[in-house]
Amino acid sequence: MRVIVINTGTEILLGDVLNTHLAFIAREIFHFGLRIDEQRAIPDGDAIESTLADVSSRAEIVFVTGGLGPTSDDITRELVAGYLQLPLLEDAIVRETIRSRLAARRIPTTKRIWRQALVPAGADVLANENGTAPGLYLPANVNPAVPSPHLFLLPGPPRELQPMFRNFVAPFLYRITAESKKDAMRAFRIANMGESIIEKKIGDLVLAIPEIELGYCARPGEVEVRVIGSAVAVAQAEEIIREKLDNAIFSASDETLAAVLYLSRATLPIRMKKRFAPSVFHANRSRNLAP
Repeated sequence: MRVIVINTGTEILLGDVLNTHLAFIAREIFHFGLRIDEQRAIPDGDAIESTLADVSSRAEIVFVTGGLGPTSDDITRELVAGYLQLPLLEDAIVRETIRSRLAARRIPTTKRIWRQALVPAGADVLANENGTAPGLYLPANVNPAVPSPHLFLLPGPPRELQPMFRNFVAPFLYRITAESKKDAMRAFRIANMGESIIEKKIGDLVLAIPEIELGYCARPGEVEVRVIGSAVAVAQAEEIIREKLDNAIFSASDETLAAVLYLSRATLPIRMKKRFAPSVFHANRSRNLAP
């Protein structure tokens, strides 16, 4: 299934706000056998509707982030509803949730606040446990007259989007992808070895495995080797990687080299001499480890 992410917000394009949504969504959807095929960052305003019209025919799932708040530049729901030719209806439960949450914090309400309670006909509300603007899920072809993908409209602030995604978007994705083939992925972090040397050791052997993807990502002091494919293919690749690179692999998870060194420092002298060149240990220890 093709997935497209549309990140809205002029502040993103001006460089005032770091777009963390792309990486977060990419990690979360991989569990469902999905990967992002395309991403757009667009300003607030009419670009939302034209971009949605452009990508809808190429995607089965579209995530739109930002533009659900109460201010005049928060017009994502209105533009999406307009594109899909759906009326906006006030949701009484959402309105009461907004009212009670603001009252509890002694925040006065304004007329614009209630815009957040407007829901396109046929949409499911995604509760926002850390803000007042709910997310919205519109099933594919929610209006048969306007062909459309599965649409998820999500708030812009990461502290609102991330728990909403895990708690309320994920169950919908589970249903949508129930019959889809799901890939496996393994990542190995290698120290004290350049990516060209790593590729020479494992590249041809791993790529000889049918339907496997192999990638490298160089970082200061380390290289991440990533394999994606069926569970069987990934297991075969892992066997090759561990055989050829075993002494240089310091993690098969998200641990950094500094973290591994720090957690292992009680037994460091013996273990690290066997696994890493002294230059790697001393460089990382001096930069990253607590005294």
